[in-house]
Amino acid sequence: MRFLLIDESIVSHGFWVDVSGIDLAQFKINPVMYWMHQRASMWDGKNQVFPIGKWDDIKVEQIKGLKAITAEAVFDENDEFALKIKSKVEGGFIKMASAGLMPITFSDEPKYLKPGQSRATVLKSEMLEASIVDRGANKNAVRLYSGEGFINLSEDNSNFVPKINLKSNTDMKTIALKLGLDENSTETEILTEIVKLKESENKSKETIVRLNEEKINNLMQHKSINDDNREIFKNLAKADYSLAEKTLGLLLAKNEDKSSAKEERLSDFIKKSKSHLDIKTSEKKWDDYSEKELIEMREKKPDDYEALFEAEYGVIPILD
Repeated sequence: MRFLLIDESIVSHGFWVDVSGIDLAQFKINPVMYWMHQRASMWDGKNQVFPIGKWDDIKVEQIKGLKAITAEAVFDENDEFALKIKSKVEGGFIKMASAGLMPITFSDEPKYLKPGQSRATVLKSEMLEASIVDRGANKNAVRLYSGEGFINLSEDNSNFVPKINLKSNTDMKTIALKLGLDENSTETEILTEIVKLKESENKSKETIVRLNEEKINNLMQHKSINDDNREIFKNLAKADYSLAEKTLGLLLAKNEDKSSAKEERLSDFIKKSKSHLDIKTSEKKWDDYSEKELIEMREKKPDDYEALFEAEYGVIPILD
């Protein structure tokens, strides 16, 4: 039975733990498993709960996009209470585990904060134990220790995990108003709104890309498009949609004005154009020119530029 001991999601107390900063060395030597983080004490003879097992195959891996620590639960088969917990687990009545950590360093730097966070991030810590629990701080539970024992965050124990105190020279009220929020909005509300805007921006970019693709696909239905020149015009449309549209319009007009009953295919037109360019530009091709040389040719020798462009792309460019 494999359990997720901890991941990098925000727990209900308002902080998250950097899994990369968890020291597992001592825990791997003595991977003790408790029930509800309860440790037998020589000072308390009542309600003694001894370790109910151990953890094997301890791994750091990605779970649903978050870095996490997982392990295999091994119950003490010689302990009656441990067997009861094992039965609950196997029956699906208990499904959670929780890491017992000793925090070492915290940070409230913006780069370590997540939307909705209210306490500093635990950057470095040491895992002391991991317990089977009936209900944790959230779906991925965590328990903290100090040198004196458990830290009960629900009682706001001297702010053991410091509350966030973002230090910035920027007026937070101004930022809130710019975001359309109340000027008294909290830093967490401001961070959440920024994330929403970022997500909206990404969706807008995706929409623009999709609309451009649809626009180009519609252009590819033009009467002058055939199998021979489809890729040429598709690439031209991606680079300069307006130029591709104008070029196709001119080609269509030329074809309609022809008095001859025999229509000349665009592919033949391209071949002729390339032959014509070979004569005008000798052996030097489009790729033989630098971007600067092409721009200069377009400005000073437009006829040569048209011929060179026509040989490369099979169409005559429209020069403003």
